[in-house]
Amino acid sequence: MNISYPSRANLLEDLSKRDSDSLDFIILVTGALNADAPLFAILQEAVRVLKNGGLLFVQGTPDVLPAVGVFLEKSLTFKYWFAVQSTLIEDRPLPSVHAGVLLLTKGNGRFNVKQVRLPHQYCQACGRTLKDWGGKAHLMNPKGYVISDVIKDLPPANNYTQISKPLFDLLIEMLDFPAKGKRRQELLVEVPVAEVKGLAAPLEGLPWKDHRLAESPLQYTLPVFSPAAQKQNRKQPHPAPRPTFPANERFDVIHQGDALEILKQYPDESIDLVFADPPYNLDKDYTMYDDEQADHRYIEWCNAWLAEYIRILKPTGSLFVLNLPRWALHHAHFLNRHLHFQNWIAWDALSEPRGKIMPAHYALLFYTKHPTDFTFDYEAVSPLDARHYCLRASCVRRRKAAGDDDKTPLTDIWWDIHRIKHRRDRDYHPWQLRAALMERIIRLTTRPGDVVLDAFGGTGTTPLVALQLGRRYVAIDLDPNYVALMNEKITQLRQSGRVQRQPVKHKTRPVTKKALQLELRQLSLELGRLPTPEDVKERSRYDLKLFLEMFPTWGKALKAAKLEIQSG
Repeated sequence: MNISYPSRANLLEDLSKRDSDSLDFIILVTGALNADAPLFAILQEAVRVLKNGGLLFVQGTPDVLPAVGVFLEKSLTFKYWFAVQSTLIEDRPLPSVHAGVLLLTKGNGRFNVKQVRLPHQYCQACGRTLKDWGGKAHLMNPKGYVISDVIKDLPPANNYTQISKPLFDLLIEMLDFPAKGKRRQELLVEVPVAEVKGLAAPLEGLPWKDHRLAESPLQYTLPVFSPAAQKQNRKQPHPAPRPTFPANERFDVIHQGDALEILKQYPDESIDLVFADPPYNLDKDYTMYDDEQADHRYIEWCNAWLAEYIRILKPTGSLFVLNLPRWALHHAHFLNRHLHFQNWIAWDALSEPRGKIMPAHYALLFYTKHPTDFTFDYEAVSPLDARHYCLRASCVRRRKAAGDDDKTPLTDIWWDIHRIKHRRDRDYHPWQLRAALMERIIRLTTRPGDVVLDAFGGTGTTPLVALQLGRRYVAIDLDPNYVALMNEKITQLRQSGRVQRQPVKHKTRPVTKKALQLELRQLSLELGRLPTPEDVKERSRYDLKLFLEMFPTWGKALKAAKLEIQSG
């Protein structure tokens, strides 16, 4: 592998002199560039010299990277935003440990990365893995866990203005460019394989390459590029419409209808906290909404309701938007022109082991109308139980009873709240929020009596938590069935102090997926190889039809068996 390391002063010139389509990968450290650096000229040249199928990693801070990502998406395909836990920055209301690395690829061909595993981390109290596999421990690879797009287990380092050696090594280890040379056996001649060529720059952002560049992690200052400096223009996106709701019908209410039209009927600066968890444009099964729009239409629609959120937000209020990182790039790029950036919170919503990189990162954007004068109660939600403990309820009870209760401050990587998935008591909805997530947001940025608005109310997590915490609420949903469900829950909560959920009833099966996977694992031990469908017919106690009905592919059914073969 041939990697060049141009300096800050020579980076643009170095890229300009290179042939188009000449590099397999580029690692760009924007945090090490000067504030007056021609960032977008550098990015444009990086796109030009990258080969088809090439990878571009762009390091930076969460306030800068959205503009970078939106610019690059015009030419490249967004893949991941890696949230990298770094050294603690304490001089902000919500302390930050989040440095970002974007990963984009050129063209739509093979994604040239491979699985990288880090060693399992174990609970200091109970000794089990920190990650709760939720009934899927039989799928846990003994060699370690596949990295996700929330990287928490590297040594703490300043990854804001540089890339640490462990992080750099991890990025290099991800690379998986296939050999392009072919062996001609009939001539017994080895054709040379094309060498993988890359660039990592500027050198000042890789201080471990030269000890003279090393700096104390406490001495750095975060750079400010012109895209992030657009906050100077704080004008409202458009004039306020005339409100039509009577004052006594504006709050503690569930609206049914189009969110954008209903938001327009609220007066300026009337809401303390606006929260949105919109559809993610993933073709989810909503009954009254098309969740598969063209990208530009989805972004335009999001900008329209974000503009209304900005208008109705009080001067001391806060805005939170939850979405996938790809769309959050565009939300942040829009919001940076109208509000004050506080944090890009990476919600590490634990996922099952799948894919080359586990998708665990949900972006929770936090903005305010005033840079410092906003409602904020950090002590209401911090500290948390330390991350060297697991989250299993049985372990929590035992260790707390024994006085084992280390703490850690809340930062902008939230790892301690699971998303709702496969829970028996979840409501019928393509995506349902955890109450714990909304409780943290509401406690953090509102006071009792404040108004909390959620324009995509769904099954009612936001208004229910707001009511329980003594806040007023406004929720909106297009689907009358969800509006009825929210109203029913609100009534139950007001009358009895609790909500009775109707559990989702799953189809009864004679055997679980786990049992079938363990059966295949046992067969692999007996056979010394992976079993085939014919082996199942001949040797399994279960009918082959069960395997074929419960797994989309034979490879999925064999997942536990493959781990047994690999570890053996």
